[in-house]
Amino acid sequence: MALTPDEVGRLLQAIYRSSMKRAQKLALHLLILCMVRKSELIEAQWDEFDLAKAEWSIPAERMKKDRSHFVPLSRQAVAMLEELQGLASGSAYVFPSTHHLNRPIAHSTLNVAVRSLDVDVRDFVIHDFRRTASTCLNEAGFNSDWVEKCLVHEQKGVLGVYNRAQYASQRRDMLQWWADFVDAQVQDTGGKIRDIEGTPEGLRRDIGGGPRQRVRRG
Repeated sequence: MALTPDEVGRLLQAIYRSSMKRAQKLALHLLILCMVRKSELIEAQWDEFDLAKAEWSIPAERMKKDRSHFVPLSRQAVAMLEELQGLASGSAYVFPSTHHLNRPIAHSTLNVAVRSLDVDVRDFVIHDFRRTASTCLNEAGFNSDWVEKCLVHEQKGVLGVYNRAQYASQRRDMLQWWADFVDAQVQDTGGKIRDIEGTPEGLRRDIGGGPRQRVRRG
């Protein structure tokens, strides 16, 4: 099930107003922005990231494929990861277990956190974040090949081979647009981001309240 833009906004508000741990709030937000699978995020290690270049390279062995996956990072994602560095207690993992810094959090941790939310949003599962991003980006007019590349839905045959290394710059622009769009869903009618206690700075900046323009890409 894909969430509506309004539901994305209400969900993020509920996440940041909840009592869940700070790292878990940021993890759920990053899942929305980066379009990766839950396991790809919670098992991430710091040596996969180059925050100065706003890049994340997920190794092939973690992707269970024959190649690594490149994730361009939006400004908002970089800011969250910089904060997470200070929360990781020197662990090699971005999301270390509380009791064992040499291993990541359990796979059920974020699911439990989501189930605890008090939010008026239709029943959903964490994988719906990927469906939501895909639906919104396609409806906004972005090239479907760029979206599929972010989701690692690889094409078969000659076209798939050709597309393996394609769309890096286009995906970077698209994911920045997506991060800004997600920010915009947490705005009030006056065009300013609601001041939700504990949200990253990117969620509080003015973004303007005019009508959104439908974009056509590719």
